[in-house]
Amino acid sequence: MALSHSPKIVTDSLVFMYDTDDGKSYKGEPTVNLATDSPSQGGWAGGREVLDSSRKKFRFIVDNFNGSAGSGQGWRSFTWDLNSYSGQSVTISATVEVPSASPGTFAWIMMGQTNTHTSNNSGAGQYMGYSASSERVQKTTTTTEHITWTGTVGSTGTASQPSGHVGFTLWYNGGTIGVDSYVEVSNVQIEINSHATQFVNGTRSDTQGLIDRTSTSTINISNASFDSNAQMIFDGTDDYLAVPHNSSQSFTGDFSIEAVIKGESNTANCIIQKGSGNDYYQEYWLLQDMRSSQGKFSLIMGKSGNSSANYLNTSNVLSQNIYYHVVATVSGSTSKIFINGVEAESGSISNRIQSTSDLRIGWRVDGFAATNGEIPIVKLYNKALTAAEVLQNYNATKGRFS
Repeated sequence: MALSHSPKIVTDSLVFMYDTDDGKSYKGEPTVNLATDSPSQGGWAGGREVLDSSRKKFRFIVDNFNGSAGSGQGWRSFTWDLNSYSGQSVTISATVEVPSASPGTFAWIMMGQTNTHTSNNSGAGQYMGYSASSERVQKTTTTTEHITWTGTVGSTGTASQPSGHVGFTLWYNGGTIGVDSYVEVSNVQIEINSHATQFVNGTRSDTQGLIDRTSTSTINISNASFDSNAQMIFDGTDDYLAVPHNSSQSFTGDFSIEAVIKGESNTANCIIQKGSGNDYYQEYWLLQDMRSSQGKFSLIMGKSGNSSANYLNTSNVLSQNIYYHVVATVSGSTSKIFINGVEAESGSISNRIQSTSDLRIGWRVDGFAATNGEIPIVKLYNKALTAAEVLQNYNATKGRFS
């Protein structure tokens, strides 16, 4: 029996697309990686090697084992000084590997926060075991694991609020005197926020976090929010994505709008809008209206207030906290809305306008219809997708959404 494959999305006539989980569009929240190539060191003898600066990969070494105790124990800390960020949330994450070639029996690695090294005030970290358990995570592993710790940058120097050094402590048992034991860590990322994002070495800007797959538009995510899993959300107040105008977004002929959306409250959720900023002048506006007695998708086009606007509304069947795949197509004088791969509504178009306004996703430009929920996928096509193509795109992603 031949293996089945997920259907590919339609790419013909695609002019704009992002997908926060396709590995090609989404890089994550803007951030600065505060992990430099030169962490401070403290504890027993050892050292560090930078194996790959672009991946922030280090070899952390422990030697000078305690032979008199007969156990060959040793520890060493490697930390970064974040005292200047006192009181702010900080997250450190890394992939930890204990290579089989490292001698001795690895005991554990701690990740988190500690004080400065008190003996010489050099900024090197003390052993993290001196900190409260809330200030560190301890892992015993001989495999490769990704570890994350989040807390608040301390300032008092007490066990429950160390003085702002964030990093690692390694502990080894069974080491051989005169022979180095070591752990390798990669993708070391220190961020001033309350959750880990995808690894970036250096700075990821507001326009690098979400990439237009067609490379025709710039997406600014500085006004979006992120949940504890670093996934983009819209807070229902003032979150949106800003996309500066270019000709690929404005249509004189047929076109299609596609999105996946989950509305999470009784609000009007702007999926995508291009127009002057109110409902009197829209090139196109796709809306999920979840207000009381509503529960519908609407496509709004043209100039309203003088009976020349186009409003195409589906029936009131939508529910909160459910992912929906929606496609609006415009072909000649006919528009259609598809929900979850099935045509839900069709109507005529009597008026079309063009706009040079910027594109907004998640919030209309005048502040109305601030989305409360998620919009993980948005696509624009400069053709009207067929019913078969709509179903193909729905099937390509439906496995990700319940």
